[in-house]
Amino acid sequence: MPEKSNPVDVLVVGAGPVGLVSAYQLARFGGGSVSVRIVEKHTKTVQDTYGRAVTLFPRTSEMLDQLELADPLLQHGFACRDTAAYDAQGQEVHGRGWSFLHDMKDTAFDFALVLRQKYQEEAFRAAMKPLGVEVEAPVELTAVTSINDEGSDGDDYRVTAVIRNRETGEEETVKCKYLIACDGGHSTVRRLLEIPLEGSATEDRWVRVDGLVKTDLPKPRTYCAIESPTHGNVLWVALDRGTTRIGYAYTPAPDEQQALLFDQAAAVRGAIAAVKPFTLAFERVDWWTIYTVSQRVAAHFRAAHGRVLLAGDAAHTHSSAAAQGMNTGVHDAVNLGWKLAVALRHPARADALLRTYEAERRPHVLRLIRYDRDISQLMSGRLPEGWAGEADVSAALARAMREAGRFSSGLGIAYEVAGGNPLNVVGSFVGGAAPGVRAPDVELLRPGTCEPTRLIRETRNVARFHVLVFASDGAPGIPAAVFRELEGSVPIQGLVAEGCLAFVTVLPDPVPSAYEVLDHEPLGRVYFGAKDKSTYSRFGIEIGKGAIAVVRPDGWIGTMVVLGSGAAAEIEAYFGNIFTI
Repeated sequence: MPEKSNPVDVLVVGAGPVGLVSAYQLARFGGGSVSVRIVEKHTKTVQDTYGRAVTLFPRTSEMLDQLELADPLLQHGFACRDTAAYDAQGQEVHGRGWSFLHDMKDTAFDFALVLRQKYQEEAFRAAMKPLGVEVEAPVELTAVTSINDEGSDGDDYRVTAVIRNRETGEEETVKCKYLIACDGGHSTVRRLLEIPLEGSATEDRWVRVDGLVKTDLPKPRTYCAIESPTHGNVLWVALDRGTTRIGYAYTPAPDEQQALLFDQAAAVRGAIAAVKPFTLAFERVDWWTIYTVSQRVAAHFRAAHGRVLLAGDAAHTHSSAAAQGMNTGVHDAVNLGWKLAVALRHPARADALLRTYEAERRPHVLRLIRYDRDISQLMSGRLPEGWAGEADVSAALARAMREAGRFSSGLGIAYEVAGGNPLNVVGSFVGGAAPGVRAPDVELLRPGTCEPTRLIRETRNVARFHVLVFASDGAPGIPAAVFRELEGSVPIQGLVAEGCLAFVTVLPDPVPSAYEVLDHEPLGRVYFGAKDKSTYSRFGIEIGKGAIAVVRPDGWIGTMVVLGSGAAAEIEAYFGNIFTI
């Protein structure tokens, strides 16, 4: 019989980046009141290899920055701001390949942060350890069941999992409120719960090789594309610590017709051939792989009466063509993390809130799957079926990647305003930043010193909404009246006391004292707008009128409210659909 363990609020299965970020968030948000366990079937020495995902795009870096996870990655990563593309003759061609990286503006993270997954995982594990959570490995999940109502003892631990230590063979039964499946493309959780994985594999096979190289490529420390006539659109990525990744479409040589004959030496020979007319020599190979390209997505991201949630590769798999695997998984984890933390504090609204996870994330995953299907074929050297446009494969790929640039960077990802989603609501203030879009990371000035800072830095993600009150300079009496309404709202102040929301007051210009301008104490922390007025304009707010922006914990705008009478009631109504107030 399996040994029974103490109940745990959340069990995370899988300790890749998505699982680590998920577990870290719940431990961080819970402040010691949320119990979390994370298990991984592979030992660290096996799991902690080179290779795998390497690229973080701007929106992902922003979200990790809000979680205070970006700094260790920046310390060791390669900030790639430059790109290059070469045709089959070795001539540089502009506007092709990864050129959309040059247009990733409107963010402090205007670059691709390249860091091998080994080092990312080390950083996430280190951040999680002081919070009292460490990966348990090698521990695998062997069974999972759930019930739809409260347990017989009246508790809320409705999921029962059986885990087994792969070294000792000992089994343990774990009861939890929620289970998060982050166990990859061959997810055990998905298999045990019989969740269909929809989509298909292709006949394309790709090779990736990481290592230390010597080359005459003119711009080797870039995100680079080489238009090979034999190996598709070749990927060349400058990695951390002076290393390089080379990826190409696999075309078997006569003596490699059987997959078993393809080894590291063959991978290196293929890379050398793929980058011609440039020369290449490997001084060291850190990692290599060959894999079949496929695009698949789980039929649903919630199962077992909403108590099991899928994230990352457990929910969707695709090629590395657009370098979106890590990014999409982190987006999943961040979208889910704060919602699950709120659900644990407010169980009466938990189901409605957690339904928004799939409602928001799955449409973007499906868009990625469609995009990946096209560009993976283009990168393999052929036009997608039904393609309408350029007949030249390289030109078609350039157009496809350029058009998807805002999506790939993550800066253009927006969540729909839908009747069943209480998080994205059209408010009384219209014409400015829309609900469901990323809140711009505007510049703010600190009081007194007027030192510049950024909105993301001052609104860390601790599963707390931020209500940004942009005061007007045309009618100072209006903010004071609104402040009194907000201060007098028992429901709103209850959420403030509970840590569910925090206020930030923004003034248009630096002043010696916010009180003297407002004739009232500011709400929460106070900051000044940037000297160029962009703090207001990027939210679409007129300085003479002001407005209120409610920003979700993950950095997307929830609603916009007119700065005037009735603002408190409108904000109460918004939060009343999310929390129990």
